[in-house]
Order: sequence, then C-alpha cells, then structure tokens
Amino acid sequence: MGPKRPVPTPVSDPSGLKPSSRVDVVERGGRLYVNVELPGVSADEIDVRISDVLLNICAEREMLDSVVSHHTDDLFGDIIGNSKKLSDCLTLLLEAATTDASILLYGETGTGKELFARAIHKNSPRAQGNFVAVDCTVLPETIVGSILFGHEKGSFTGADKTCEGLIRQAHCGTLFLDEVGELSPTLQKSFLRVLQERRFRPIGNNAEVESDFRLIAATNRDLQQSVAQGQFRKDLFYRLQSYLIKLPPLRDRTDDIKILASYHVDRLCQRHGFCPKQLTPEFIRTLSLYPWPGNIRELINSLEQALFMAQQEKTLFAKNLPQHIRIQAAKAALKSRSISDAPPSKYTSENLPCLQDFRTGVFRLAEKQYLASLVRQAGQNVRQACQLSGLSRSRLYSLLKKHQIALH
Repeated sequence: MGPKRPVPTPVSDPSGLKPSSRVDVVERGGRLYVNVELPGVSADEIDVRISDVLLNICAEREMLDSVVSHHTDDLFGDIIGNSKKLSDCLTLLLEAATTDASILLYGETGTGKELFARAIHKNSPRAQGNFVAVDCTVLPETIVGSILFGHEKGSFTGADKTCEGLIRQAHCGTLFLDEVGELSPTLQKSFLRVLQERRFRPIGNNAEVESDFRLIAATNRDLQQSVAQGQFRKDLFYRLQSYLIKLPPLRDRTDDIKILASYHVDRLCQRHGFCPKQLTPEFIRTLSLYPWPGNIRELINSLEQALFMAQQEKTLFAKNLPQHIRIQAAKAALKSRSISDAPPSKYTSENLPCLQDFRTGVFRLAEKQYLASLVRQAGQNVRQACQLSGLSRSRLYSLLKKHQIALH
C-alpha cells in the first residue's frame, strides 16, 4: 500500500455547523483510490473536488520526477545505470554521505570506486573542501613521507621549497586512499596515528600540523584475509571500515550494459569528433555475453576501440568490437544454446531404449546442434569456428561431414 494522502476539504453549511468532510486519496499498486466523506455536498460538487485533488497530486508527482531527473547527474556524476544492485549501492552512498565516518569501498578493478568516492564527497557537508586522491600503488617508498605529510624547505637534499602534503591539502575536505591494501607496513603504522589524532609532523618541521579530513578508502583486495595473513594491520582495518560499500562487478549488472554503452559511446564520439552512432541489438547482445573481468574500465576501452574500427560509419556492429570479446561472447552463446536446445525426450514403457542407446542418441543430437550453432556463430568462417570450438581444422571437417552440415 502506498502513502495515504489526506486532503482536507472544508464545506460551509447553512446551519452554521461544519460537518466533518474529507477526501482521502490512497495509492495501491500504482493506482489511485479515492475515499470521500462530504456530508451535505451534492455528487456534482464531489466530482469537482475529486478532479481538483487528482490534478494537484499529478502536478506534484510531475514536479518531483522533474527534480529527480534534473539532479541525477549532479548527485552521482558518471555513475550510470538503474539495475537493482547499483541502486542499492547508490542508496548506501547517499546514506554514507550524510555522515562523517570513514568509508571503505570494496570492489574489483574497474568498478568505479573513485567515481563513488567523488560522489560521496560531492553529496557531503564537506563538498566545498578539496577532494584529494592518493593512489597507494604508485607511492614511492623513498619520498612517500614527503608526499603525504609535506616537508620544510631545506629539510633534505632537493627540498628547495616548502611543500604542503596531501593530507594537509585535504583539510576540511575528503582524503581518498585508492587501493589502500597496497600500503607498506611502515606506512600503515604512520597513517593509523594520523587517523586517530588528525595530527602529523611534516618532514623538517618541529611542530605538528592538524588536518580535519574525512577518509574514504578503496580496495580490490580482501582486507580481512590480508589481516589474517599478517599483511595488513587489524587496528587500521577496523578504523577504515566504519562504513562498508561493496560495488558489484559489471557481470552482475548486465541490465546496465545497454545504458552504459550508449552513454559512453556518445561521450567518446564527442571527444574524438565522430558522428553520433547507433548501436545494433547484436552489438549490445555481444557486450552482454562477455564477462568483463576489467569491468567498466574495460568496457569503455573496448567501446573506444570499436569507434576507431567503425570510424565515420553511423552504426556500430558486433564486428567492430575487439576479437577476443566476440570470441568469448560467441562461446557463451554456444554454451547457453547447446543446453537450451536439447529437448527433453519422452518415452513410454514400450519404447524405452537401453541407457547406452539413449546416451548415444542424446550425444549425437547435442553434437549436431552444437556444430550447427558453431557454423552459424562463426559466420561460415572455418578459422573462426576452430577458434571458438578448440577443434583442429581436420577434426571440424570430419564432424561436419558426419552430421551432413555444409559450409556455404
């Protein structure tokens, strides 16, 4: 049952009394139901009142939809999609943004952890402060202290000027530690103190400096396992994950692939000066069948390659995608089809075959269906068919001859 919307509608009475009057609009299953309590009012007047109420509700709903649509990009930036798993993450994102707790984003490489971190910052009370991103995989051990904590002029060879560290730059803003699981044990210990005290000492400085930052960390590693193996400090791990958001891999949100592909193709066309492109159903289907180990980052790179293959053509076809994507997608389609194409056999006690004959018949039928699908998926191309099936050329020809399947 949807929310109940009571709409008081007072009416006048010649007697001077004000009888109880009410129009309640109740939403159930996407439909509106009207309950009317208007003593002493004619049916015509009731019709008018109900019409006014419904018009007001429709106007309110249209205005709300317009506001939500207008502000979606402002809220989430380049986070694109409307699948259930992504929507759940966006709900957590907005909840987390209102707090000042440390947040740990967990997800595979390419799932958009930095996009989520930026969206959290943008929707937080610290949005006017700096968003400072630190890639922990490229922090050089020799100068990492200077990069994070800063240094005074002349504090070491080459320090020709005072440098404010990244932690200080995040004062009143957000510090984003990407791939935090890659921090060295020494740096883990140093950073734990910064998290606890929000104070640190720049290299060459006798006084401590404060930095009031909000921490968002991200990792593609199982930090709990790293803790168990002694590779990551338990106390730092607990400090990091006051709020945990797990980002789904792209293979678990294939419903979003079409909208993601359209969005990024439009953006890439503008960047590279290509004409707008149409995406064929075959193109989208091929994208949906590929498992995307590199997630959205790999998807964007593959779309860019497809654009350069198509150049100024107005339509993108599956043939424009990188070959390894087409091959894996075709294999997935063949596997799915070979399973679904095998019809269940029905036998009676009179014609029930022996088990060996039954196995032979089912295997022969499945093999024939597989080969027919293989030839169709490979577009009659022998080399492509061999790549998809793992068969040698001679073995492929032998099986095609056995089942009387011709290559045109």
